[in-house]
Amino acid sequence: MPAWAPLVRTYPHFDPLLTGEKAASIALDPQAVAAHTFYPFIKYDERWTLFAEAGEPGRPKERPIRYAARLDACIFSYYRHMLSEPYERRLEAEGLTETVLAYRRVRASTGKGGKSNIDFAKEAFQYAQALGDCCAISLDISSFFESLDHQRLKSLWASLLGLERLPPDHFAVYKAMTRYAYVEKLEAYERLGFYGKKVGPGGRSVMGFLVDPRAIPVQLCKGEQFRTRIAGGDGSGSIIKLNRTPHGVPQGAPLSDLLANLYLLDFDMQMKALAESVGGRYLRYSDDILFVAPVTAEHATRLEAEARGAISRFGDALVIKEKKSFIHEFAADGMGQIVATIKPEGSNKGLEYLGFRYDGRNAYIRDKTLSALHRKIVASCRAVSIHLERRYRSKSPQEIIALYNFEALYQRFGAVDAFKDKQTEYRNWTFWTYAKKAIRTFGPLGAPMTHQVSRLRRQIRKRLASEVARACARR
Repeated sequence: MPAWAPLVRTYPHFDPLLTGEKAASIALDPQAVAAHTFYPFIKYDERWTLFAEAGEPGRPKERPIRYAARLDACIFSYYRHMLSEPYERRLEAEGLTETVLAYRRVRASTGKGGKSNIDFAKEAFQYAQALGDCCAISLDISSFFESLDHQRLKSLWASLLGLERLPPDHFAVYKAMTRYAYVEKLEAYERLGFYGKKVGPGGRSVMGFLVDPRAIPVQLCKGEQFRTRIAGGDGSGSIIKLNRTPHGVPQGAPLSDLLANLYLLDFDMQMKALAESVGGRYLRYSDDILFVAPVTAEHATRLEAEARGAISRFGDALVIKEKKSFIHEFAADGMGQIVATIKPEGSNKGLEYLGFRYDGRNAYIRDKTLSALHRKIVASCRAVSIHLERRYRSKSPQEIIALYNFEALYQRFGAVDAFKDKQTEYRNWTFWTYAKKAIRTFGPLGAPMTHQVSRLRRQIRKRLASEVARACARR
């Protein structure tokens, strides 16, 4: 396993910037960690709209993200490093190294580099192809990180260390990860004068940033300001919140992903044995579960019910909702497979897994991924059009478009949602990196993806031309 080195973040938080050497000197000292006072996490909600069929409104969804202060994040990172080695040994001992896929490096068959979501999806679809007549059962654990039982987690943590009780330093980290404190990001910014009411368009009072967000200091406030304005020492009341429930770890902390995997170790063992008992495979990628097995639709329905019932034995907050359970039946024919959706009734899109869709013959980039990208295209084109109109006030829309470098816009789109929070080395992949890698990896199986991608480039050009014309019309 590679040696650990601290990565000191420079995002705005409550603690001062520190050197890597200083962070390491504390993180590697058990006594210092045991005595360390952790700052509250800063929380924001990641919002997006779920994919919906044409003409139907998309349902909004939120994911709470909590990020730690710089030194705290380094401590969490080091303890993740320490726990990774015994966890990997357990996976190897139980034959789970090719079963638990997220938040860890799964080596490619060539021995060079690691596998990504793309490889895992391709292998799952090819496995279904090889079986011919089979069923795929895909399940989703609801609010996974928020549902981990603290007492069970503590017991598993100690067991991984080969101990009955956690040592003081590990216990301090465990407390910081379970009975965690946090503040809402905009609420903290408002208390510190970076965010609040201001005069908006038409003279209306609106909430917004009072300073350029890029000018917000790396250390949000000194210790005295933290005590008075954040903790409420000035009589304004504390805005620090505490997780008082017996469940949950903060999604976004460097240690949370490993703890989530560790928590389901026994469940993974049971589900792998269940799948193998009927000649199939079990895979888990964070909260996404997949069974592929040569069974009938009736047998697959029983397996799905058994898996949903089994998860509840690992914590009363862990739930696989029936409405998030899908069963697809594949039947071999001369050109590949015919797929039928057994559950839910009335849907026949094919098997969706890790950002891709398989219809029995070909693999596609999932509609949800393309829909999310389309929303980014609209927002980006609108912002670019306003900038271009202001820059070229004397030029026509056609002249502005002729001057614009579209490659800059193509590369503008950020990380693909399918990779967020699940495998750190792929977080910075843009959609184009993702699409090119998928086309190359899937080969003939993913032939339709080339058409999907080329169509998007045309959509970007057309959308920007439309937005520039609208911006110029408002002159």
